[in-house]
Amino acid sequence: MNVAIIGCGAIARKRHAPALSKYEGACFYGVCDPVRENADELAETYHVKAFYDLGTLLSCKEVDAVIICTPERFHMANVIEALRAGKHVLCEKPLALNAGQAEEIVKEWKKTDRMLMVAFSQRTYKVHTMAKQLIREGKIGKPVFFRTNLTQKGVEYTTLAGNQPDFYDKYLKNIGGALLSVGCHRIDLVDYLFDAHIEEVQAFTPTIDKSYADGKKIDAEDHALINAKLSNGLAGLIWISWCNYGEAENETIVYGTNGTLKTFEGKGIRICYKDGSTEEYDTLADHDEYQNITINFLDALTKNEAVIADGLDGCRCMQVIDAVKKSNASGCWVLVDSKAEN
Repeated sequence: MNVAIIGCGAIARKRHAPALSKYEGACFYGVCDPVRENADELAETYHVKAFYDLGTLLSCKEVDAVIICTPERFHMANVIEALRAGKHVLCEKPLALNAGQAEEIVKEWKKTDRMLMVAFSQRTYKVHTMAKQLIREGKIGKPVFFRTNLTQKGVEYTTLAGNQPDFYDKYLKNIGGALLSVGCHRIDLVDYLFDAHIEEVQAFTPTIDKSYADGKKIDAEDHALINAKLSNGLAGLIWISWCNYGEAENETIVYGTNGTLKTFEGKGIRICYKDGSTEEYDTLADHDEYQNITINFLDALTKNEAVIADGLDGCRCMQVIDAVKKSNASGCWVLVDSKAEN
């Protein structure tokens, strides 16, 4: 099974290339990036072929699957072109920029017998797989409410080149706002933890602090507060922010009829019961969990295992984000359109 990486930025270098290079059941075939030095550098590091044009790579019959790590703005075109070329696809999150694009991708995918996976890596972390199991086992009784947050100081602080004060001037059009950058992770995590879909939202998505170099606020949200109602009757709050300039927060709390469960990402799970007693669970993994999503894709390709998040999961997330934006504009509750599942 020959696999190539499309897009040679941070996510390819830090997650997918290291995982692919160590995987025994697949061959790291090549990398592709229109910026020649980016492709050449990654190709030289892993001793693979360098491509500078997507069409040239996809025309290679030797390539069975691709991992798409390009900026969000190019996901729709890249995924559809790869599927039409007969390749299996792992697409970095989010699947597209909006629900319309995601639905077009799903249409193309359904015409093929290829695999389409979305890199919702939060589903693969031990802290979340264990939390899901504890909830299913009824450890806190029946869940009655949840609160989950993913807040950080912003993407301009996490680039390979170091801090970039002019990041939004250069790249905002490629990546979108906080909802696409980090919000998609928490929106999808809610579906995963509770085996349900977000059906209705009421949201506030302001631009609080992020600015272009000239001081003008960016043309996208840097913050989101989302009230969500789920298909199983559960409700909760999702909080997303690029404006947390202290320690990043990535917790989830589930309130149940017998107690509360709280995840501390990378630090474990604590359950506080109604009678005042507590239990703690160690979620420290014995490997680099950052690469789990790549391994899941490769296992699905070579061992016939199920992907942890497919094209429909990616599309549902975009439908929720579209509803969130509509709710922010109207100030009302908005139903999530799920027509792609039909």
